[in-house]
Amino acid sequence: MSEDEKNVSIIREPDDPLAEVRISLGSPRGSSDFYIVFRGEPEKVVTLLQNALLVAKVALPENAYDDRRDKTS
Repeated sequence: MSEDEKNVSIIREPDDPLAEVRISLGSPRGSSDFYIVFRGEPEKVVTLLQNALLVAKVALPENAYDDRRDKTS
């Protein structure tokens, strides 16, 4: 595997009674690898990821989000 390639784990979990589609993304500290854990139909997961990315590309650079980190530490 070349330095540019990443290990990607994709895991489908059982359906969620509270959400039609649920997605969790992550990258372990110190790694360029990442994972996707999802619930729901794969086509709807892809649509949600695409829509979320479009919004994130605009909102995150503009700091247009609710920052709930504890800023006292």
